[in-house]
Amino acid sequence: MLSILIPTFNYNIVPLVEEIFEQVSKCDIVFEILVYDDGSNSPLNTKNKTINLIENCCFKELPNNIGRSAIRNLLGTNAKYETLLFIDAGTFPKEKDFIENYISINNKELIIGGMTFGEEPVKKPYKLRWLYTKKRETNKGLHSSNFLIKKSIFQLNLFNESLKKYGCEDVLFFDNLAKSNVKILKINNPVIHEADDDANTFVKKTEFAIENLIQLIDEGKLSISHYKISKLYMQLSPLGLDKFIYLLFKWLKPLLLKNFNSNYPSILLFDFYRLGYYCFLKNKK
Repeated sequence: MLSILIPTFNYNIVPLVEEIFEQVSKCDIVFEILVYDDGSNSPLNTKNKTINLIENCCFKELPNNIGRSAIRNLLGTNAKYETLLFIDAGTFPKEKDFIENYISINNKELIIGGMTFGEEPVKKPYKLRWLYTKKRETNKGLHSSNFLIKKSIFQLNLFNESLKKYGCEDVLFFDNLAKSNVKILKINNPVIHEADDDANTFVKKTEFAIENLIQLIDEGKLSISHYKISKLYMQLSPLGLDKFIYLLFKWLKPLLLKNFNSNYPSILLFDFYRLGYYCFLKNKK
C-alpha cells in the first residue's frame, strides 16, 4: 500500500499525475495519489481539478499558503498508508519503471531516488537553473523532491515549519533523520527537474535558502560544518577575507546577474555569488 504525495503551487500537475497513475496501476498494489496546491489561487487549478476524476486520486486547493514544510507535513499526516512517496511538482520520472523500482525494495526506512536534468539544453533565462541541476544536484546530496519514507518515521521527524521562505527545509529534515539514526538508502531512480525557474527567480530562491541556512546555524539546528558555503566562510572569517569577498560581491553583482541571465551562465560565478551573499549577510549583522 502506497501513498504518493505531491505538493504543488501554480503549476499544471496533470501530466505528472497521469504518468504516476499509469505506472502505479501496473504494479498491482493498493495506492492513492494526493496533490495539494499551496494556496496559489491559480487559473491552472481548473485543469488540475480534473485529477479528482482519476481513480484513487485527490486534488485539493488550500485556501492560504502555508509553506513548503507545512504542506509536506499535511500531506504526510493525511495519507492513508504506511509507505509515503513524496514527489515535487516541476519534476518528472526519468524511467517508466520509476514506481516499480521503489516498491521492489522492501523494509527500508528511507529511500532517496535522486534528481537529474533534462537532456535537452534550455535557453536563457532558464539556462542557469538547468546547468545548476546538471553540475551540482545530479546524483549529489539529499533532495526532498523524490523520496520514500515510512509514515511512522515521518510523523516523528516532520519538516520544520518555522522556515517560511524557500530553502534548506530538506537539509534540516534529512539532518534530523540522520541524528535519529534513520538508515538512508540512496538509489539511482531520479526525477528530471524541469528547470522552470528563470535566472532572477532562481537567484532569489538561492538567497532565501542562504538566509535560512544562517538562521538554522545561529539557532543551533544545523552545524556550521554541514554546508560547504558555511565551512568556507568559517575558514575565511578569521583571516578577514570574508569582508573582501563581501565588497567584491557588491561591486560585481550587476555583472554576475547579467551573466546568469545569458545563454552562457557560469556555475563557478554562481558559486561565488552564493558565497558573496553569505558574507554580505554575516557582515550586515
